[in-house]
Amino acid sequence: MNRIILILGFSLFLFSCGNEPINEVSEEVPTQDTTASEQVTEFKAINELLKDDINNSELYLKRAKLYMKYNDVSSAVNDLDRAIKVDSLIPEYYLLKAELLKSQDKLKESKEALDKCLYVDNENIPARIGLGWLALILRNHKQALDYADAVLRRDIHSAEAYYLKGMIFEDKQDTVRAISSFATAIEQENDYFDAYMHLALLHFDAPNTLSKGYFKNALRIDSNSLEALYGFGMICQERGDYNEAIETYYKILNIHEYREPHFNLGYIHQEYLKVYDVAIEHYTNAIKVEPKYLDAYFNRALCYEQRDELKKAEKDLRYALELNPQYTNAAVALERILKY
Repeated sequence: MNRIILILGFSLFLFSCGNEPINEVSEEVPTQDTTASEQVTEFKAINELLKDDINNSELYLKRAKLYMKYNDVSSAVNDLDRAIKVDSLIPEYYLLKAELLKSQDKLKESKEALDKCLYVDNENIPARIGLGWLALILRNHKQALDYADAVLRRDIHSAEAYYLKGMIFEDKQDTVRAISSFATAIEQENDYFDAYMHLALLHFDAPNTLSKGYFKNALRIDSNSLEALYGFGMICQERGDYNEAIETYYKILNIHEYREPHFNLGYIHQEYLKVYDVAIEHYTNAIKVEPKYLDAYFNRALCYEQRDELKKAEKDLRYALELNPQYTNAAVALERILKY
């Protein structure tokens, strides 16, 4: 079971500030090819307003959010810079700019925007949270904890600060304190989906029912989350609750067709229920989704072997060995079948 991990790597630093009027308005439209007429109409309306009120920072913010709607991040950042030139004392502009820069992996610039936000509003909690996440990505655990604790000194009920601490401790492999922090986040905010997911994963290998319960709570919040559904299906499978696992995997496939639920359905019917014809059907479906799904060919071959369909088993094993000539289990199984 894959654990949720942090993507590592980036850099930091500093700020400047001022109120500068804008002397001309750009009549920009996004470059993406989506519903062009609708885009032109929306942007034309804002551009017309800006012609009459060129130093209205809220109009630049509105247009930035419209660029975001059409996934034009660079243009959105440019408009936020225009808004900041007009009014550099609005924390929202810096926070949104920092988030957009982070989405572009411009992490040093994101840090600078958050520092500017704190220069404008030293009590700003979202800016400290954002800086904590940046420190964590750098794996500067002490600095990340300092930011989280600074938030909690201002708001002892900040669920996001406790969640951030949970992520820091998880990254440090301090499981006990990670679990404690995620649990506290849930105490502050009962519908904190990500905290439930981390608790479920941290308890996945424990010989208790906590993991299953945490996945259920995550699904209470988002019943169609593929991540939560797959985790719940896996924990049911691991605990021997096969009917629940089967029902969950079918629900996933009704939402989105991908190979793992098919494979797991095949494995349950093969390994636990010994219903080989159904297992073969599921492995075949997995192969339809991923034609080079090595393990599906191997497991389907074993099912064919159980049904004495040795030619079909041989064919699957030979193809598995074509995909990976070093696949020892397939080579051993093929040798066994050829002896028959």
